[in-house]
Amino acid sequence: MRLEELLFRESKDYFYIMHLSYEGRERERLWDYARQNDIVGLSHSSVNEDYDRIRDSVRDDLSPIWRKRFDMFCDEMLLGDIVVILDGWNFLLGVARVIRGHSYEEELSEDFFDHVREVEWLRQYDFSKRPRMSHPVRGFLNTLYKVMRNTRRWRILSTIEV
Repeated sequence: MRLEELLFRESKDYFYIMHLSYEGRERERLWDYARQNDIVGLSHSSVNEDYDRIRDSVRDDLSPIWRKRFDMFCDEMLLGDIVVILDGWNFLLGVARVIRGHSYEEELSEDFFDHVREVEWLRQYDFSKRPRMSHPVRGFLNTLYKVMRNTRRWRILSTIEV
């Protein structure tokens, strides 16, 4: 089934796209950890406790982009939401459904990201066998982005198989 069919069936007019690691460090290791532990994650060195409990001064020191990322990941993303995981602009790593709310897992900071959401993988690929997408998702430089129906990114990604 195509992503668009799944979203229609679940009455969703949006989904999220997420880069595994914005700077590209250790992508394969991080992807293996995410797949094996059924999670997606987000981290920032200044946000070293539950995002909902950080001091206003810490939140204010974050750039607007990082505040938006954390707001989306921790507060806006709902149970049942769909997340498409990309490697750069050209490669698909997986598609997941969010099955647990946001949690802060300090013990994961050595191996993964410390802000996590548990997911159910609908489709996942070995890193070495990740498919090249027929159309790149150009300009996607953020770690996390909400894709709305009838946008260019929707048209590019809604045809992937889940």
